[in-house]
Amino acid sequence: MVNTTHYFGTMIISVQGLELLIIDLKSLNTIERVHKELPVGDDLYRHQPIRFELVNQMTTALRGFSQLLNDYQVTNFQLWGSEALSKAINADFIADQIFLKTGIKLNWLSISEETYYRNQAVLVDQQQKKLSNKQNLKYLVGINSGNTTITEFNQQSFLYSTYYSLGPVRIAEDLQSLRQSAPNSVEVLSDYIDSKLSDYKRLLPKEAIDGPSDLILLSSMPLSQMTFKEAHHHTLTAEQFETIFDQVIDASDQFLIEQYGVAETDISLLLPEILLIRKLIHLTQATTLHFSHNTVLDGLAINQAVREGYSKYDFSDQTITAATNMADHYRVEPVHCQLVTKFALHLFDQLKPVHQLTSRDRLLLQVASILHDVGAYVDAHEHYLHSDYIIRHTSIIGLSVHERQIIAAIARYHSATTPSEDLSHFQQLDTSERLLVAKLAAILRLADALDDDRQQKIGQISVSIKSPELIITVYSNENLSFENWEFLYKSQFFEETFGLKPRLKQRSVTAK
Repeated sequence: MVNTTHYFGTMIISVQGLELLIIDLKSLNTIERVHKELPVGDDLYRHQPIRFELVNQMTTALRGFSQLLNDYQVTNFQLWGSEALSKAINADFIADQIFLKTGIKLNWLSISEETYYRNQAVLVDQQQKKLSNKQNLKYLVGINSGNTTITEFNQQSFLYSTYYSLGPVRIAEDLQSLRQSAPNSVEVLSDYIDSKLSDYKRLLPKEAIDGPSDLILLSSMPLSQMTFKEAHHHTLTAEQFETIFDQVIDASDQFLIEQYGVAETDISLLLPEILLIRKLIHLTQATTLHFSHNTVLDGLAINQAVREGYSKYDFSDQTITAATNMADHYRVEPVHCQLVTKFALHLFDQLKPVHQLTSRDRLLLQVASILHDVGAYVDAHEHYLHSDYIIRHTSIIGLSVHERQIIAAIARYHSATTPSEDLSHFQQLDTSERLLVAKLAAILRLADALDDDRQQKIGQISVSIKSPELIITVYSNENLSFENWEFLYKSQFFEETFGLKPRLKQRSVTAK
């Protein structure tokens, strides 16, 4: 009898339809994969509510998925909704109808999470298959109906990620009258795509690397479904792509169906997609184009395997790098940022018996420490309020919208204001989140106080808990009168939160 206790089911509803993946978390082997197409994007990109009959089809498909999960005796499963679907006018009603009719809660993914999970799936797949790329630089490009994400890696090291509200369905909807009204629809479409990507090079972070690359195409449609005689192991050279482009660009619908196996329903999407990919090949200087069929669900399954201890993959460095890129963009003083982050994480680790928080919470503190001063780019006065706003409104790969809100709140309370003085904002969080924000903000306030004058007088600290006190020993030969005064002020909130009174103790560096 097959042991199904480590089987996991993950489902997603996107603008293309619904997908179910059942996977063995121990081996990461796929047990079952099912896809149900639904033309949700037709309503979405016309800014219309998703039709009731489509919602009914969603719930019918989910009941079928539930039966399949039951057949495999899978009790551990999740349902996700894509970021694009969450923008539907009636998204909340869709989630409610799904829960009432199936008993399954729908969780929304942010675009940065979708990118993160797809990237994970591709990287793990390449490691498992021991695939090597021709170039050191590689771009993972995710194209769905309405969005395009671009992530650059150097070898396995994450460099940056960005996204555009640009995809075949969205382009087709925006420019649906082109074929009738424009003398050269290809030229106008190309200009439209160029206009959307015109700032790509200018807005790249300084960590971005220029040069020949491999481009790995994820979740594209319909291009990834086409049959290419030229392709070798799902790979085209840039020259082969150009040849196909020339054949396809002015081809009849019948030719595309017979020669390349394009579904009739996808004909209108092919021109926008192939023009978009051609532009991306030029921007990234790609020499080869690889097609990957790894999806968000594969990444979600890998993440679950890590969470349950079946796997030791760790991709949190992508989130940390993205936060560091963001801090650089807003000209955060790097030495102060690094020192405060170092102190905050040391305090977090030493306070584990007191705070009882998770490794994920530690990551949130780390990102908040890196970004706590980004608001000074707008105005040094009440910069913590500007930091809150910037973090809330900037995508960070690997973080949900909800996690960004928590990080923004931590940054908001790192300086002069505490939650008790700002209840209107703090009460928007639920009880458990308020406690989390309070604990992490209190830790960050202490860490920030140790270098408040940005002179790096303290290079190292040690921490010990001697209830009712928290003893922070700082190693420095400098005059710390200002640090002591600032520490005394900022430690009050820590005492309120943890019931421990922080006390600063100085030792000379030579006496260490």
